[in-house]
Amino acid sequence: MGAGALALAACSTDLLTVSDVDIVKPAALSGKSSLPNVLAASIGDFGVAYGGSNNREGLNEMSGLLADEFVNSESFPTRIEVDQRNTNEINATTLDIFRTIETARATTDAGEISFATLDPTNGSRAEVIALNAFTYVLLSENYCSGVPASTINADGSFTYGAPMTTAQLLTVAVAKFDTAITIATSTGAGTALNLARIGKGRALVNQKNYAAAAAAVAAVPSSFRYVINHDENSARQNNGVFSFAQNSRRFSIPDREGINGLPFRSVGLTDARLAVRRNSASGGNGFDNFTPLFVSAKFQNRSAASPLAEGSEARLIEAEAALAANDDATFLAKLNAARAAAPTYALAPAVAPAGPAPIDAVPASPAAKIDLLFQERALNLFLTSHRLGDLRRLIRQYGRDAESVFPTGAYFKGGVYGPDVNFPIPFEEKNNPNFTGCLDRKA
Repeated sequence: MGAGALALAACSTDLLTVSDVDIVKPAALSGKSSLPNVLAASIGDFGVAYGGSNNREGLNEMSGLLADEFVNSESFPTRIEVDQRNTNEINATTLDIFRTIETARATTDAGEISFATLDPTNGSRAEVIALNAFTYVLLSENYCSGVPASTINADGSFTYGAPMTTAQLLTVAVAKFDTAITIATSTGAGTALNLARIGKGRALVNQKNYAAAAAAVAAVPSSFRYVINHDENSARQNNGVFSFAQNSRRFSIPDREGINGLPFRSVGLTDARLAVRRNSASGGNGFDNFTPLFVSAKFQNRSAASPLAEGSEARLIEAEAALAANDDATFLAKLNAARAAAPTYALAPAVAPAGPAPIDAVPASPAAKIDLLFQERALNLFLTSHRLGDLRRLIRQYGRDAESVFPTGAYFKGGVYGPDVNFPIPFEEKNNPNFTGCLDRKA
């Protein structure tokens, strides 16, 4: 992962005279020779926000904790609030997560300007724009309505952004993906092209525009993968899911969390899309010494990649469009195409999990078909910051009640689950004179 590439440009032989060692102003990056650093910084900042690092959770972990992919297996109250669906807007952990995704948005915003100014026909420009668009998608899926998008100006000052609704964030994302697609097509940047196509399809699905979403991803090969690479090199470059779930034992994979959750742990024993096993460290328990610790082979070391966009997701998007069109034959075919394309993993147990076999037939009832689709999405896209957005869509687009979708009832560490279906904007954002709080907390 390209980590901290911009920091070198701000070095001084006299650190006492540096006004702000954390900010590199755009004027410090001039000429085409700076663009590889711009690209590396864009990927690096996005990677920390999305996949986390050794000392910072990413949205993969935290959205999974609020949904049903993870349960808390340690004692930090700020993370327990998230797991219990009762996050206070004053929460140091979620403040840090919000800062990293907003930093990624600002870095990729600035990166796109650099490419547009210095080398507009460079194919990497499309990749930076696509990553920037993904930040808007992630903000729309994970946060309440009313996310501000402020700007750092060339002189280091701020232009404070006004709160954006979930719908507005998605509209911006689609437009940015369209720009990335246009540039990638004209420059022959095939990887960026398919990345943007899947991103656009994801944003359109969130807008309930299923047919257009399917059209957007139709040309994406099932074998396509775009991942955020991690590394053993430095703490910033480590994979955050491994670091927090397996190495630090703070998050465990549950079975049917809070009544409604999927049986990720049980399914993962035989399904290689998850490849779940109990961790042998510290008696097989988490950091709290009593929560059973289950981990996935998908993230089994510090250098494990974080998948962002895959061909299997394109097929699932097409499956959802077929479901909306009452086309059972295409629905089944696309689900099985997604299964066949899904990456599989192994922890080398006595009996290794196998890849998923084809589904023989779709259920008869509309509700069961929806259940099947969202279960397949959950298994194929496990711990890639999709599940929270999907649970919200089950409420917003499919008419289900929050307490029939999210974990509910008695919380296993005491008390009961709260009402959260998304993250609040941190209290500290009220320093922005345009922001007074979430516009609403609805799905």
